[in-house]
Amino acid sequence: MTGWIILLGILLLLFLLTLVRVGVEFSYGEEGVSLRIRLGRFRITLLPQKPKPEKKNQKAKKTKPKKEKKKKEPKAEPVEEQKKGGLPLPLMELISLAIDAVGQLLSRLQIDTLEIRYTIAGKDDPANAAIQYGMICAGAGGLVPVLENTFYCIKRRDIDARVDFEARESLIWLRLALSIRIGQVLSIALRLGWRFLRSYLAHQKENQNEQQKEHQEGTNHGTEASDQ
Repeated sequence: MTGWIILLGILLLLFLLTLVRVGVEFSYGEEGVSLRIRLGRFRITLLPQKPKPEKKNQKAKKTKPKKEKKKKEPKAEPVEEQKKGGLPLPLMELISLAIDAVGQLLSRLQIDTLEIRYTIAGKDDPANAAIQYGMICAGAGGLVPVLENTFYCIKRRDIDARVDFEARESLIWLRLALSIRIGQVLSIALRLGWRFLRSYLAHQKENQNEQQKEHQEGTNHGTEASDQ
């Protein structure tokens, strides 16, 4: 009975792990670039990196004069034998798998946060700033439907553009957070892995049949030559 309870506990834990979301969070603003990896509720910061603590100045140690070592003649490095590669899979099949993998991954990725705030400087050229404002609003209006059709969903969206007629430099603030469940990643990997394995085995079988056919043709040709 205890063994069944432990097994059920392990299966429950694995199921809960498949529900955990992993992803990345990217932001850009006045403080520079920020990049973090998300694992459930935990965040790991990759950028900006924390400054390393400076080591305290150590007292200079007295160094003894080094004895001159005799120069050794460089030994000839052993020549490695070139390894033979395996037979390649059909290129179009690999390209198809790669495209399918990207498409399935994007269709399951969730945009948790999409925030873009763009301030257009309009002090030097107000007319040009107004034109830029219209172009950005039109571009944002066309971008959102494309993102909604490409990704699973957009949970939080805030895209804003404005003109500052007192500013001389345009400013942009961007924040993007993407996530996907571990179970979805495993599902995609298993399906594509099975497709790759089937294609690989079929390709190997086809090559073996061709080799056997060539060997049989060579044997038959040699038999005919000996009969003559």
